[in-house]
Amino acid sequence: MSLVHGLKLKVVAEGVETHEQLEFLKSIGCDEYQGYYFGAALCADDLAKLIRCQPIDPEARIPQSEMERTHSKLSAYRRR
Repeated sequence: MSLVHGLKLKVVAEGVETHEQLEFLKSIGCDEYQGYYFGAALCADDLAKLIRCQPIDPEARIPQSEMERTHSKLSAYRRR
């Protein structure tokens, strides 16, 4: 993390599958995350269906800063 951040780059963790993994990555300063914890990979057609059918809940308890840190934004809304 120090090396990458020293180079002014961001660290993206792939393959996050559990809450414990996510918490560990947060604790060591990882910038972004993706993996099955947030949702399975989707083909383009399924993603389009998800976007059309999944209303974003304005009462969602996901901090905006966390939503900006994950590649799986739609899945994070669906998961909660």
